[in-house]
Amino acid sequence: MKRNKTLDLVEALRGNHEKVSILFGLLAVGFLGLSIFIFGTQAKFSWVTFPAYILCTVLFIYTGNRIVDKNAWFFRLYMILNSIQILLALAGWIWVLYLAQGNPGERYTALVNLPFYSFILFFLTTFLAAFASLMLSIVGSIKRNKK
Repeated sequence: MKRNKTLDLVEALRGNHEKVSILFGLLAVGFLGLSIFIFGTQAKFSWVTFPAYILCTVLFIYTGNRIVDKNAWFFRLYMILNSIQILLALAGWIWVLYLAQGNPGERYTALVNLPFYSFILFFLTTFLAAFASLMLSIVGSIKRNKK
């Protein structure tokens, strides 16, 4: 493989296993965004989107860790999706706190009246799954580089 700083999607997604893994990653990012939006606007945990986010993240990690050792282009795409999850979780946390504290237009009174442990549970649910995914990817990268 020639060293450069671009991403070759054809090489990254050359097999069916790679495509399935990336599909789980994209679904995880989508369900994370939907979970953040639902919690921010309705001030409740969605019993569909949060478990779907966790399940898709677990499947993304499980299917991707086997492929990371064999395909360096896939590893780059895998890390990009993990980083997007982290950034989306942190941006969602900031957005929800802004809505809870600022209450623009007085439309988010349900979010303002939530107990504090709901915000902590929301943060742990969104951020820790994405953080665990990123850490497992980095550990896999270290193992791959030592070989």
